[in-house]
Amino acid sequence: MAEHHFVVKYDDNLNHWSVDVESEEVRFPDGTIWDEKTGTWTYSYQGSEKFFTLPDGSTSDDLDQKFGEFIDRLNT
Repeated sequence: MAEHHFVVKYDDNLNHWSVDVESEEVRFPDGTIWDEKTGTWTYSYQGSEKFFTLPDGSTSDDLDQKFGEFIDRLNT
């Protein structure tokens, strides 16, 4: 199992939600995924065009896409 962490921010001037990638890098310098198997933090992008693999065979890139779509729905 792995826990995927996102930093989401709300701009009250624009009335807009977004994923704050810059803050993710500051708050999670060792990666945004806590890997229960290894007891370590890791990055979504694993290098060489590979992403962290989820138990269902999809990747963390797929999850990031879905989460981005969810955030977009908050803004409509």
